[in-house]
Amino acid sequence: MKRKQWTEAETAEFVQLYPTTMAKDLAERFGCSVAQIYHKQQNTGVNKSTDFLHQYYKANFKGHPATQFKKGMTSWNKGTKGLMMGGVETQFKKGQNPHNTKPIGYRSYRDGYMVEKTAQGFKLVHVLLWESVNGPVPKGMFVVFKDRNKANIALDNLELIDRHEHMRRNNIKNLPEELREVLSIKRSITRQINKLEKNGTQQN
Repeated sequence: MKRKQWTEAETAEFVQLYPTTMAKDLAERFGCSVAQIYHKQQNTGVNKSTDFLHQYYKANFKGHPATQFKKGMTSWNKGTKGLMMGGVETQFKKGQNPHNTKPIGYRSYRDGYMVEKTAQGFKLVHVLLWESVNGPVPKGMFVVFKDRNKANIALDNLELIDRHEHMRRNNIKNLPEELREVLSIKRSITRQINKLEKNGTQQN
């Protein structure tokens, strides 16, 4: 899509609408892409309103109705601080490991990456492979897959990149528009929460 040329009237309307309007709706309103809406938001510095973010969060991140507390309900563990559940014989003893403790070398998947349990905890298998040949990963560097395939754990498919290149490859602009929208809203919610907490701390 060609570059969007904003008129003064459109900019004024954008600043008025952005706080309470989804980016995809703004893109349709102004005849541009969602990415161009985000770019305009960065240039104008306008943000979503707190009320809009709260309403969006409530509408899209609800738990299951059956598990939600109802008005007037009391938590089952209210007033039980310090209460010992079960007999002494069932409690863990010093040095005892849970039954589900995994041995060194155990492998599983986390967030799409294969991890392996080591003496220092779980580590990414592809990083362990790279370090077995090249030594520890330097500070500020990242071991990544050349073909972006997390399952293709092979030495010739790994490369070391710096923080700048890592950020470029994971730039939000490379993500689908729907995911960019959610991430943008999440960042706005986080900023608003941090602002409220900071103001509350200052008042105290």
